[in-house]
Amino acid sequence: MKHTGLKSIFFLLVIFLCCNSVVGQRAGDLSDLFVSPPDHAKPRVYWWWLYNRVNEGSITRDLEEFKAKGISGVNLICTGGYAGEGALLGVEWLSPEWRALYRHAIREAKRLNIEIGFNLAGGWTMMGPWVTPDKAMKKVVQSEQLVTGPVTFSKEFPQPETVDNYYHDVWVQAFKIERQTKTVHPETAIDITDCINSEGRLHWDVPEGDWLILRTGYTLTGHPWSKWYAYPKGDTFEGGDGYEIDYLSTVALDDHFDHLGKLVIEETRQAGGKLAYLWSDSWECGKLTWTQDFPEQFRRFRGYDLKPYMAILAGYTVNDSVFSARFRDDFDRTIQDCVAENFYGHFYELCHENGMDVGNEAGGPNDTPPQDALKNLGRCDIPAGEFWVHYKLPEDGMNSRKSARLNLKQTASAAHIYGRREAQAEAFTQMEQDRTHWSLGPYELKPYANDAFCEGINRFMLHQATCQPPEDGKPGYEFCAGQHFTPNITWWEQSSAFFSYLSRCQSLLQEGKFVADVCFFLGERPPTLVPPKYVVPTLGVGYDCDYTNAEVLLTRMSVEDGRIVLPDGMSYRLLYLQNCVSPVEEICKAVGHYQQLKVLSDPSDAMSLPVIKKLRQLIRDGATVVGAPPKRSAELNGYPDCDKEVRKIAAEIWGDLDGKTRTERKFGKGRIIWGKTAREVLLADGIQPDFSYTGQTREPEKFDYIHRVDGQSEIYFVINRTGGTEVGDFSFRVTGKQPEIWDPVTGEMKEAGSFEQKGGLTGLSLELAPYGSCFIVFRKSISKNSSGKGVPNFLKYEKVKELSDSWQVLFDKDWGGPGEVHFDKLSNWIDSPEEGIKYYSGKATYRKVFDMGNVQKKLSHAGERLVLDLGDVKHVAAVRLNGKELGVLWCSPWRVDITDCIKDTGNILEIDIVNLWANRVIGDWKLPVEKRFTKTHDVFRFDMLRGSTPLTDAGLLGPVNILRGL
Repeated sequence: MKHTGLKSIFFLLVIFLCCNSVVGQRAGDLSDLFVSPPDHAKPRVYWWWLYNRVNEGSITRDLEEFKAKGISGVNLICTGGYAGEGALLGVEWLSPEWRALYRHAIREAKRLNIEIGFNLAGGWTMMGPWVTPDKAMKKVVQSEQLVTGPVTFSKEFPQPETVDNYYHDVWVQAFKIERQTKTVHPETAIDITDCINSEGRLHWDVPEGDWLILRTGYTLTGHPWSKWYAYPKGDTFEGGDGYEIDYLSTVALDDHFDHLGKLVIEETRQAGGKLAYLWSDSWECGKLTWTQDFPEQFRRFRGYDLKPYMAILAGYTVNDSVFSARFRDDFDRTIQDCVAENFYGHFYELCHENGMDVGNEAGGPNDTPPQDALKNLGRCDIPAGEFWVHYKLPEDGMNSRKSARLNLKQTASAAHIYGRREAQAEAFTQMEQDRTHWSLGPYELKPYANDAFCEGINRFMLHQATCQPPEDGKPGYEFCAGQHFTPNITWWEQSSAFFSYLSRCQSLLQEGKFVADVCFFLGERPPTLVPPKYVVPTLGVGYDCDYTNAEVLLTRMSVEDGRIVLPDGMSYRLLYLQNCVSPVEEICKAVGHYQQLKVLSDPSDAMSLPVIKKLRQLIRDGATVVGAPPKRSAELNGYPDCDKEVRKIAAEIWGDLDGKTRTERKFGKGRIIWGKTAREVLLADGIQPDFSYTGQTREPEKFDYIHRVDGQSEIYFVINRTGGTEVGDFSFRVTGKQPEIWDPVTGEMKEAGSFEQKGGLTGLSLELAPYGSCFIVFRKSISKNSSGKGVPNFLKYEKVKELSDSWQVLFDKDWGGPGEVHFDKLSNWIDSPEEGIKYYSGKATYRKVFDMGNVQKKLSHAGERLVLDLGDVKHVAAVRLNGKELGVLWCSPWRVDITDCIKDTGNILEIDIVNLWANRVIGDWKLPVEKRFTKTHDVFRFDMLRGSTPLTDAGLLGPVNILRGL
């Protein structure tokens, strides 16, 4: 049964209005947005008030520094769980002192024009000391006994599992049972709840036959994360601890909002500022299966009474195994509907009623209940996922660990199908023994950023920045997971170069609409989850896709000119009835492990009546739909007639197709295809791959891409997923447009001098640095017969002079450095016998004076350039030549143009090299406390950093050369 209540209609109307309000919204030309990204394209950051150890100075410093470096928004999270052995001392949460600091943050954010949001808890998700057991997460529990009548049963009946001394009965029922098969008959069910007294003694005259007595109640879930404790027992602070709310109940959310939401709204009003959004972070509280009005919720969503079938939850069979499995699906589907509507949907309403947006990591991760993740994310103004990083990439140099980014494609698909401009991700989270803190520089983070962008993410919420008083020293006290994007990191002064890269990418990837040829229907079998981006067997390389749930198919899809379209402008050539998360078992296992749910790779053969009726209409209107016919209804409502009706409509649509010898037929204006892959259909229709390169079939993940269309402009983002420089021949499904190559690292934009148009494609060669990336933008019309035969798209370099020998290097004595030293050869600091270099963290300045000879003679042709190539750097470099600042280098290729400032003789080259904090922290643990240079934890939680942690490579590693670009 499809739920069409007033709340759903209101919600979908709001979505439609929001989607139409952002269509075409853009200030300036694409190139302007690339050069100067707007605030909405700059990264946000999780702003941790760790144990609320903050003061006005730390608040002001952070916000001013964020603004200066290119972070446009903060998400304020008050939490504990820091990296050290004991809790930090901070102000009392929600006390007058805390409120004054909160108001100061609001005023400062307004002064600096920084967006500010607030996470509505003293932890990640909705929890607090005011959450009573009645409003906390619950599960259904049962106890049972088999009896044979006629007999009088009169004794104490065991109470089901009870957590925290909290338990309530729902029903006591009796069912006639076939003992050998454990089959019960729902029509024999007798409600004997009145036969049990308050002490749990049951008195009942048992009729003739074998009977199952089933006592059903509910208690708290007892999951380790369903109740938060103050550190060190748990991950919050004194006064922030408490139960997680009941996510199936609007009453529980209203109560939580009344306690905390209204408080921060009022404090914000008093400060004269504005909260941009309220937030609920990742689902890390376990599963739940019941709420007080769950029977009413079940009837509302499913259209029938669950009471006769409660024995199925106790492991018994009702009617037959197929019937019982379908009831379990309905039960799980009701949980996912309650989560989507009663929590995420109601949170959406509460925030909008109070003039704010809402953001959530609404698709997990971790131990989640059955959920329709797309439906959850569709009830967010800021749908969000997350991705994690590792200290070392695999030996092949490729970030192939899909487990670190399992919900990114899911978040992006939700943004596309529900009409959201932003698809956000918590970015660069890390929890690894021996490596979590201050062990990765921006270059190590770049491969993960590039993969996230190709999954469809177009805004990062950096994880994370701990606000701490400057007097706490550097690097300071930290949260237990990284990264740490704060003014305390060694490379903060150079950080704007990295943030500018993210902003340029995000700016273009927020423009226009995502290009996908296929939309995969996930089916209606819970849970409804989206796999990470991978080579889908039925689609193959070179095409991209979205995923949809039943709600979007039913309420947002229509057909125009043979394409399946959504109200905000998204469209697809094909709708593919995949009816599962993925047909690849390995992918399903990874997704299921992530959520601790059973995820099946075999397609479901079920489809609800509303869905198949909508499919019939879409095909009649001109859609192309690919997939097998259903055999039964996906729901029990109306059983068994619903199954007959589904088969009848399927026969009408699929007709005489058998999926083998007869695979395609017209139906109305559209087509139904069964027995062909999406790739076969696209190629037969003359739709070539959108992105291809030489060797793509052999190495399908060597490069990746994402494509957006903005009016008449085509925007491709292309990445090298390997750790080596790669030259490739690429083709893009565009003609009649001049290709341009835009570099998001430098901001340089140039027309491709060499390209070819042929067969509906534009081909060009590109050189991509290790983990390199570029945008290929098509926006200027040209003849479809023209080609570029001019300047190559990339320079070839030859060495003119080597500068690797004999450097003066100045290390800061205030941070344990030896002052000025001479390096005969460039070397890794950690290999030095001198501890002041071996354990050094921070900035060291390399200086060298050299002659070049006749510069002009070395430039024999117009357009040739001289560049300084640093070889390898750990981790950031700022280059000056003859007093001219040449910029910050933070990724490969470590090159900067020096043509306009180099001289024949007496060149003075200075390079500031900045490494990371980990080495100095490790070195300091070998010193008495009074002689240490850093101030941080004496011991790190989970051994994420310790005295035995291997040191991190540091310094200018070279070789340093001057190259001529030909």
